[in-house]
Amino acid sequence: MICNFLLSRRLEPAELTEALADVVRVPLGQVDVCAGRDDFGERDWEAFVLCTYRPVRGDMAMSLDIQVQPSTAVHGAPVTEPELAVAFARGTGVTVLHPDDRIDPETYWLTDPAGTVTRARLLASDDEPTTYTVDAVETPVAAFPGAEVTPLAETPCA
Repeated sequence: MICNFLLSRRLEPAELTEALADVVRVPLGQVDVCAGRDDFGERDWEAFVLCTYRPVRGDMAMSLDIQVQPSTAVHGAPVTEPELAVAFARGTGVTVLHPDDRIDPETYWLTDPAGTVTRARLLASDDEPTTYTVDAVETPVAAFPGAEVTPLAETPCA
């Protein structure tokens, strides 16, 4: 499983490692967490879970690229990106956004720490580094009180 998450607040590498180990139900030593700027040659490519993190700006604080080896599927562990987002948000208390390629590219799935799942519109600036703004949600979300609450059109990608 490959997942791309945006987090509403920053987590330290040790927190990421612990949360991913807990959610995927693997030992801590089987989770490799690395900053996007670090030397990838130092990675434990045999780990059950690989996570690369990067800081981002704006309404989102951190970007995660997560890869979970299929052979690590433990009974009851998340096996899809939405399931992992719910478990991760609940376990860390952080709001998680992940893309839904079936809908408008600006529309993401948002999971809050209570496990509520709704859609959100995420705007990305053209400047470097990119600034992210959650400007609309379908359900009110505590992490983004300034976002407009409105239905989001389901515009299929061409």
